[in-house]
Amino acid sequence: MGLIKSRLLAFFVLYACAPPLEASTPENTLRQFFNALAQGEKNKAWEMLSSDAQAFLAHKVTLASENSLGLIPNQPATLVFLPEFTSPVLEKTELMQANETTAQLRVVASRKATLLTMKKEAGQWKLALNHGVSDE
Repeated sequence: MGLIKSRLLAFFVLYACAPPLEASTPENTLRQFFNALAQGEKNKAWEMLSSDAQAFLAHKVTLASENSLGLIPNQPATLVFLPEFTSPVLEKTELMQANETTAQLRVVASRKATLLTMKKEAGQWKLALNHGVSDE
């Protein structure tokens, strides 16, 4: 019994002295986003978008809803991530550059490479899917 207690005590001491794990990194957020899409968790995926991306997409959905005379519901998360949407297979992420507020990742998904911009909002990394996209 003494050996078990001493090992438990050592574990707790090491745990207490260990540096905290960073819960939100650009790579982890991107993996969580892909997982949410794969699980059909539209609202969770929507929350991982930056506020700018949410506003941009919500505006597009509102326009579509208005132009369809209400036939298209004004529900951004539902329309952006339709049930027919198949989440690409995330193969690789590589952090290209980062600072305190933005990061750029090189992402390979379903054998296609692209650059994604991430923004830090309220201490959490978010996908800025509308980065570089104009509203024209």
